[in-house]
Amino acid sequence: MLLLNMFIAKYFLSIFLILFFFNNNAFTEDKNYNVWLSKLEIEASERGISIDTFKKAMKDVIIIEKVKTLDKKQPEKIITFNDYYKRTVNNKRIEIGKKKYNLHKNEISEIAEKYGVQARFILAIWGIETNYGTYTGSFPVISSLTTLAYNGRRAKFFRRQLLDALEIIDKKYIELENMKGSWAGAMGQSQFMPSSYLEYAQDYDKDGKKDIWSNYLDVFASIAFYLKSHGWDNSKTWGREVILPNEISNLYKENYSKQHSLKYWSELGIKKINGENLPYLNLDANLILPDGPLGRAFLVYNNFYKIKKYNASTYYALSIGILADRIKY
Repeated sequence: MLLLNMFIAKYFLSIFLILFFFNNNAFTEDKNYNVWLSKLEIEASERGISIDTFKKAMKDVIIIEKVKTLDKKQPEKIITFNDYYKRTVNNKRIEIGKKKYNLHKNEISEIAEKYGVQARFILAIWGIETNYGTYTGSFPVISSLTTLAYNGRRAKFFRRQLLDALEIIDKKYIELENMKGSWAGAMGQSQFMPSSYLEYAQDYDKDGKKDIWSNYLDVFASIAFYLKSHGWDNSKTWGREVILPNEISNLYKENYSKQHSLKYWSELGIKKINGENLPYLNLDANLILPDGPLGRAFLVYNNFYKIKKYNASTYYALSIGILADRIKY
């Protein structure tokens, strides 16, 4: 009897493992998915995407459980800004950024001048997005986007990204097997979502390709064009870290979300991080306290919100600004 019970237990364990590893990785048994896929094919066809491209791209799509997990674990929900900052802005990344500027000084300065975006911000985005092009992601983009479009929190958004990715393949901007990226479908050294690639990617060297995967000129130009298209002002910076007065509680409650002039903030007792008075500039700023009134404090200008167009995370935008300042050439 004991042997029989052990056999039954092993049998059901085997069945469980098969279901876990295989059903989680395939859509084929899901009737709802097949209906969804048929509708997607019609929509793709209406956009001019060939049937051959669609069938080839969608044939071997898999559910990626890790993508679903990561979608639920955005950094601002699970870590503090200070922890995030330590991961993204470290001495090694700062030093590499300075070296990359010296290596590409002529080209990136030319691109910065043409597009009206300071080179240090182009470098900072390149540095944080892909560690200066050294890691662009290993997730199959079509499978990642399908997972999120079918199962994700923002299904409508990712459905559009999936269709845009199929268009990129159909137009032969990149081969399907080479379309790897982040878990959310961001691609190349600039980590553009497919919709951003179609709208903002640049062919700076005029070789007929908008190559954000391996051509650093196209990468720099694409990042710069993205920021400029969203209203970047190269006569201004992003903001600054500041010291708050001791009477932080009332300041936090009453003024946290309001934009005021630097003069206003200065009169409330806010100072530069080195203890000096704020500059006398005709600039409006918001007070940002990413970890609450007892954490670090920042006054941010309009360009800060242009960085958030690239990535909506407040942690991200603050880190880009700080890194840009630290690698300032």
